[in-house]
Amino acid sequence: MAGMREMALGIALTLRGGTAPNPLPIEFWGYAPADAAQLLKYVIDECADAQIALDEVRTDPVVVHELTGSKTEFGVAHRDVTIAADSRCVGRMDLYRADLGAVR
Repeated sequence: MAGMREMALGIALTLRGGTAPNPLPIEFWGYAPADAAQLLKYVIDECADAQIALDEVRTDPVVVHELTGSKTEFGVAHRDVTIAADSRCVGRMDLYRADLGAVR
């Protein structure tokens, strides 16, 4: 079974391939909130290292709570990627890749 870092690398490679849906949903059923939070950090780290631009991540509020240590409604940032608490994302995270052709 792959470890979390290997899973994060695989997710980053999927995003880099350009054929993944946007947002890319990642299910983490069966993971403890602390483990899901660590996986999320690893994914963002791998994407940053591979220069894969993420606009934001929307995830289960319990994961944001694990990252911040508070019951924030707004979320947090990791390596300049906004991580938003979204009650519609129970048991998953949605990774939004930046649209490189969009004008900001």
